[in-house]
Amino acid sequence: MKKDIRIKKVSAADMVFDKMKEFILNGTWPLHEKVPSEGELAEAFGVNRLTVRIALQRLNALGILDTRVGDGTYVCSFDFDQHIHEISDFYMSPGLLEDVTEYRKAIQLECARLAVKRATEEELLELRSCCERFEKELDRYYTLTDPEKARESFIATVDIGLDFHTQLFKMAHNQLLGYSFSIAKGPIRLHMQRNASSRLNDRGSDQVNIWTKTYWAIYKAVEDRDYEECARQLKRLIASED
Repeated sequence: MKKDIRIKKVSAADMVFDKMKEFILNGTWPLHEKVPSEGELAEAFGVNRLTVRIALQRLNALGILDTRVGDGTYVCSFDFDQHIHEISDFYMSPGLLEDVTEYRKAIQLECARLAVKRATEEELLELRSCCERFEKELDRYYTLTDPEKARESFIATVDIGLDFHTQLFKMAHNQLLGYSFSIAKGPIRLHMQRNASSRLNDRGSDQVNIWTKTYWAIYKAVEDRDYEECARQLKRLIASED
């Protein structure tokens, strides 16, 4: 017999937390609806109000419930992307940044394949908007002489580029791919910031930035439902941002 077969102790707050979570998942507590008060919950669960408060605080911290002072507590729509953004600093590491290129080549190309097949006209318009905003901000960057403002514009340019990639993932219509990108977004953003500055003055013979041209080429390939061209341009873009 194994030496350590002790039963794990579960606190009353943990049990209340699990029961509340069950109520949310099975629809007993509908989305956007107000949940019972602390006193009502304490009576229903047969525990004290402090135990209920601890469980409610955990669900609030996860973004599943929203307690409004003087009003009550409501069930929220869970925002995975926002939740990951708030904790990304805790899992960021230099080693993780070195994995970005491999991730992008493996996952983003599959995402692009699905986006070419599944993108709606409305989503294509949003992707086009990303290209337009990127080009506009980059043109603005070239006019700036103040180093601080130029730095702010550079960060804005990278963030718009990240919006472009985010939109591609949305267009794939695959929830797990979307979740994976939410986790990878922080490292990708830092990676782009670290490496993209050398590409800002990379222009073709027509004096249009190569970065901008590649974004537009990807958009056109998705619009034309041409995966081979989309993959070719996306590989080029990943190389320019790495």
